Amino acid sequence: MKTLIVNKKFNNKKILTFLGHEFPHSSLGIFYKALRKKDIRVNNMRINENIIIYEGDEIKIYLQDHELFPISQDIKILYEDKNILAVFKPKSIEITGKNSLTEFLMEKYSHDKISPCHRLDRNTTRHCTIC
Repeated sequence: MKTLIVNKKFNNKKILTFLGHEFPHSSLGIFYKALRKKDIRVNNMRINENIIIYEGDEIKIYLQDHELFPISQDIKILYEDKNILAVFKPKSIEITGKNSLTEFLMEKYSHDKISPCHRLDRNTTRHCTIC
């Protein structure tokens, strides 16, 4: 469970906007599912829709850490040198796009020229080479 307090920036905004900002590497689908299952509480009230939240609201999310932080899990590095980075890609992570492995590695290595050299189907667990 994670407990969050809404700050002024998200006053009078939808809860999914806030959750997307707080957990940028999680997909919104996880939060929609949590809403359907009533796994999110606002001020100790279970909710099942994308409600408007206000500054100071307390939000409790009853999800496991691997759902909230899917990319922050240890990415196994298989090989690394000055030009090549080969990693073991978990099957739940996209290679390209928003909240992807490529985006995560660009942030981690502070490099804007990282791009995949080989991409397999997104639902497989395979080795991925990033150049």
